[in-house]
Amino acid sequence: MRRLLVAVVFLLSAFSSSVVADEARVVMGLGNQMGPGSPELSARYIAAEPVFGHLHPTVGMSVAGNGSAFVGLGAAITFGKHSEGIFARFTSMVGAHRQGNGRNLGGPLQFRNALDIGYRWASGVEAGLGADHRSNAGLDRPNPGLNTIYLFASIPLD
Repeated sequence: MRRLLVAVVFLLSAFSSSVVADEARVVMGLGNQMGPGSPELSARYIAAEPVFGHLHPTVGMSVAGNGSAFVGLGAAITFGKHSEGIFARFTSMVGAHRQGNGRNLGGPLQFRNALDIGYRWASGVEAGLGADHRSNAGLDRPNPGLNTIYLFASIPLD
C-alpha cells in the first residue's frame, strides 16, 4: 500500500499542471490524537526549492499533552492554485517517536503521512484542516498506528 501511495504521489508530481511551486513556509498545527485523546501541537518547515519534481524537503515535529513526541524529515507536495484559492498538501516523513504516556507504536522509527486541505489567501497565508497517520509500517510489533486531526495555519517565509 505504501509503495502504491508513493508511486501515485510521484506520478501526480511529474504530470500534474495543478502542482504548486511553493515558497518556503512554516506550518503550525493544533489538534487531537485520536484514541489517546491527547492534544497535540505540531510544526513543519517546508523548503522553497524542490528536491525531485515538485517534492519540497520538509522537517517537522510534534509534542502531545501525554508526553509523546515526533521529529522527522521528508517531503511535501502541494496541489492547487499558486494564488488565492483552495489547495491540498500531502506530506510524508520518517522520524523518531517518543512514547511518553501515549500509545505504544512499537518502536522509535515511525512513518508519518499527512493530508492538509485549506485555503490560501493572496498574501500567501494559509489555514485549514489536516489529518495525519503515524505507523512503523510493520517493522515492529505492535503496530497500532496513531491518527491526529488538526487545524493549521501557515505563513510564507519569502
